Amino acid sequence: MKVGFRFLLLGLIVSLSNLVHAQEFYQHDTTVKVFAYSRQLPLAWCGGFNNPQFSQADLNRDGLLDLVVFEPWLGVTTLLNTGMVGGMPNYKYAPQYALKFPACYGYMLLKDYNCDGIADLFDRGGDGFSVYRGYYNAGNELCFSFYRSLFYSNDVSSGGSANAYVNPGDIPAITDVDGDGDVDFVAYYITGGYMYYYKNMRVEDGLPCDSIRIRLADRCWGKVYQGFYREHTLGYSCSNAGLLRPTSEAGKPTHSGNSVFLFDWDMDGDVDYLNGSVSFNEMTFLKNGKVETGYAVDTMIGQDTLWQTGGKRIVIPTWPAAFSIDVNLDGKKDMLVAPNAGTSAENYRGIWYYKNNSTTGVADWQFQSDSFLSDKTIDLGTATYPILYDYDKDGRPDLLVGSDGYRQSSGQLRSRMSFYKNTSIPGNASFTLQTTDFNNLSIYNFQGTAPAVGDVDGDGRADLVVGHTDGTLSYFKNNASSDGLQPDWQLTQLQLQDFSGAVINVGGYAAPFVYDIDKDGKKDLIIGNIYGYVQYYRNESTTGGTIRLKLIKTKLGLAKADPTQNFGNYSTPFIGKLDPSGTEYLLLGSNSGNLYQYTGFQTGDTAATYSLVDGRYSYIDSTYSMYNHPGTYYGIYGNRRTAVTVGDIDGSGSYAMIKGNVKGGLEFYKRKVYEIGVSDVRAEGSIMVYPNPAKELLYLSWSNIVGSEIDIVITDVSGRVMQRHKVPSQAQHTQLSVSGLAAGMYICTVEGGGSRHYAKFTVLQ
Repeated sequence: MKVGFRFLLLGLIVSLSNLVHAQEFYQHDTTVKVFAYSRQLPLAWCGGFNNPQFSQADLNRDGLLDLVVFEPWLGVTTLLNTGMVGGMPNYKYAPQYALKFPACYGYMLLKDYNCDGIADLFDRGGDGFSVYRGYYNAGNELCFSFYRSLFYSNDVSSGGSANAYVNPGDIPAITDVDGDGDVDFVAYYITGGYMYYYKNMRVEDGLPCDSIRIRLADRCWGKVYQGFYREHTLGYSCSNAGLLRPTSEAGKPTHSGNSVFLFDWDMDGDVDYLNGSVSFNEMTFLKNGKVETGYAVDTMIGQDTLWQTGGKRIVIPTWPAAFSIDVNLDGKKDMLVAPNAGTSAENYRGIWYYKNNSTTGVADWQFQSDSFLSDKTIDLGTATYPILYDYDKDGRPDLLVGSDGYRQSSGQLRSRMSFYKNTSIPGNASFTLQTTDFNNLSIYNFQGTAPAVGDVDGDGRADLVVGHTDGTLSYFKNNASSDGLQPDWQLTQLQLQDFSGAVINVGGYAAPFVYDIDKDGKKDLIIGNIYGYVQYYRNESTTGGTIRLKLIKTKLGLAKADPTQNFGNYSTPFIGKLDPSGTEYLLLGSNSGNLYQYTGFQTGDTAATYSLVDGRYSYIDSTYSMYNHPGTYYGIYGNRRTAVTVGDIDGSGSYAMIKGNVKGGLEFYKRKVYEIGVSDVRAEGSIMVYPNPAKELLYLSWSNIVGSEIDIVITDVSGRVMQRHKVPSQAQHTQLSVSGLAAGMYICTVEGGGSRHYAKFTVLQ
């Protein structure tokens, strides 16, 4: 059996040397310029923002504070400070630094807890507060190692050690509440009525700086009670002897869903409180009277339910959350306010900036902008659908982008389409915004505008098909005199019908693509949908220009996005060339963010079952998923909603990919080729690593390794553990950042279900 296995393995390696001698990957690229409103958008390709949480840290150890943006279930966006311009930091999208962050759950805040001047990381984890130590690797990149979750043992009613609790979805406060020099923790308990104050006893107990020891110091911090109303009840007192909730309030209605923001509003030395509630669009301000009144403990003595009266009242649908950031780096902590309510929140003008002009005892917070950062990026609200198409017929593919829409005051989404003209010149690729309401689509009040272009009616001119959230589509006929002229798209069918007159409806989130799938010379209609499959409508139109579409398959080729999910898959098809080989593939975007690459359709056999080539094509959207909390995995199937288009945008012969996502923005990728032969692929057991040698990223794939989780460990030749990761049991490959490893040889171990396999690789610097 051993001999047979070795021959099989040798055959695998030889086959790989023939099949993947030029392995390609698409990687983030930020060099393509985007212009809008007579200026360049410096963060054009950062992917947009929906529910951002903000922190600052020095990502590259250059002494400048950079910006870190976290979105629950979606991951981290890292923006590098390149210096001051016009009194503000000039940020550059630098996605490589996001690879250094662990996967975080619920919230993510960066604070220096251990006095070393390096930002540490806090998130909800599985217990409420998980703590990661920050450190710099050999490449001066900010990295994190797990320290511990926070537990306390002084609560006599708990019967032992209990975790410091944070409600799922809540954002707690992590700040020095008592002014003793260490970070403390404040969060609402399960009921949402009272805030618990977990005091850090590091200073009091004389512990080393790299320590956190907490005790539950107060069950109703601030002596304030929150019910279902904007107005809080002041003056409440808890029994700190037993730390029990007052029995007189046990039956009162409360709720979870809070963002706790503590800040010294008037710079008088105590922390005031700004509450964001899931029930309201505004934030309630509560004034701490500890300094003025001489109270021994923090006590709220006044409130403003419609803050901020000194500038512009916060109104962000729904559930606003505030963050303490020195926005202009003047040494004072300013405030950013953003929505915290998932897909039901404000999704466009949702990042409000209040500048701190306060002096000691005098509060002065002034509103500056309601579109901080979002005015520097492409952002169409929620869930973008890009396509490349030469609209103006100048030989360069332009960029059309639809979306699920912008949030309206009614809470509904309304969609438009943006048009970016390709203004590239040799050696300098660029797009320039022409309109955010292409073809005046706003007049139709569409919800969802997923565009597709192609000759649907058989008259030789490319038409426009637009998919909608409700599963229907609209058809815009091209009335231009020839296909060589800029299209004149006019609405012909508000709801596209099939040959029998029935409205075409794919069940939700129609994502069309026009392509001759049966090779009969007519462009067919391929439609992705919420179920993850692809519906196929054969084009039986005649040359007279009358549409005749017939449903042939509801599950074309049995291709499916996120095949392990039953619902909420959001397939978005693209069919075309991905590289200079000339071969066309089907790429399916998905809810998880992964791209599924299929083949087997090229002959025109629509009855065939397509073959899955890659379930995580080019590892796009898997960079963040490879990390996890110790013992826990989150977010592999988070709501990311990938949709892609591929083409040669600058005539260089090199392919580029533009990817839409649920945040309403776009990301840009360029194709990079790794020359891989038999000497480059290391296959030992049933795992492979490449490229080998590696410099920045190492790609791993494996098969026949099962278990509740897959453990990946990288050690040096002496056996010292350098990296440790976990991935879900269904994963078959991932990518790891190795830029922080010193040059030399390493061993990668992949283990699952009692099976352990090894592969050697080399890192070059």
